[in-house]
Amino acid sequence: MSEVLSRPRTEVVLFDFGGVVIKTPFELYDSPWRGPLDPSTDEEWRRLQAHQITEREYWHRRTAEIYPDAADPTFTFMRDLYEQDEDVIVRPELVALLDDLDEAGFRVAALTNDLTAFHPPEWVERISVIGRFDPLIDLSHVGYLKPDPRAYAHAVDALGVPPDSVVFLDDQPANVEGAVRAGLRAVRFDPAAVADSLTRLRAEVG
Repeated sequence: MSEVLSRPRTEVVLFDFGGVVIKTPFELYDSPWRGPLDPSTDEEWRRLQAHQITEREYWHRRTAEIYPDAADPTFTFMRDLYEQDEDVIVRPELVALLDDLDEAGFRVAALTNDLTAFHPPEWVERISVIGRFDPLIDLSHVGYLKPDPRAYAHAVDALGVPPDSVVFLDDQPANVEGAVRAGLRAVRFDPAAVADSLTRLRAEVG
């Protein structure tokens, strides 16, 4: 009971977009590298988790294996992979969670590093779940990315609420750690354990 009483009141649930709201490429594309689904198969993923390379560097290296002649292999890969029906690429569990949060009166927003860096404008316009986030903060072209402290300061400023009233969900441990350092409450989303991740989020939201 004391833990519940001492928890700050949640005003905003802030979501990462890629890998959380929409499924990871590892779930949609049959490849020998499995990222968080099986790190033992993916040396580059382990390097990312060890902070030796960035997430954009990871995807550039992987997608260059598939599109070696593309000017921007990551954009080409993501464009082709996610050109599927929305109900295939969006997690139904997240849609159900958004419905529950709306019904309970919580505000929902999104903080993404790569929405327009990875996806064309017509795709962003087509995906209806994007319209459920107010605001959707896209860092694609602002000059810094999560887990840079400026990313979270920018989000908190845009939300207009105290940092500890925000619960943040992201699939990258470094981004979760950065959010905590910035004063947000944060939960790591594990694409290999979706139900457990969302249970932990619901508990933190209260």
